[in-house]
Amino acid sequence: MARSSSINKEQVAEDFRAAMEGVLEPEDLNAAVHTILTTTKHYPAKGNVVSLAFYMQFQVYIDGGKTFNGKGGALSSPGAGALYGAVYTSDLDRLYRDTTSIQFNVAEEYTNINFFDRFSNLLGSFHSGSVSTVNGIGGGTGSWQ
Repeated sequence: MARSSSINKEQVAEDFRAAMEGVLEPEDLNAAVHTILTTTKHYPAKGNVVSLAFYMQFQVYIDGGKTFNGKGGALSSPGAGALYGAVYTSDLDRLYRDTTSIQFNVAEEYTNINFFDRFSNLLGSFHSGSVSTVNGIGGGTGSWQ
């Protein structure tokens, strides 16, 4: 099992809510928090993050699956890190096909990347432990290949 079992979903959901309050409509925010807390189907994954203070770049590799390449803006500490965890989604094909944007929370103890479609519907999330010097919250774009 990936190290994701040590990631506290309640903390991830709380940090997501704090970051997205006023950005998403209340019903969309509540639905996304519910999805983070209740989705149990997951796929082992690893990745990396690179931060240049105002710009972050991510890669997430699902074991035996596709690779996500994303970038975004953030107020963050510069650095890089390795990520080990799992991607949670109820529909992997839809996640691969429809992801257009991300919201991310990068802390010393964990990294969370939330994947959205063009209508701001949460499609899934990556929860990982971090071996990283990066801290930051932000959003951006990306896709699976």
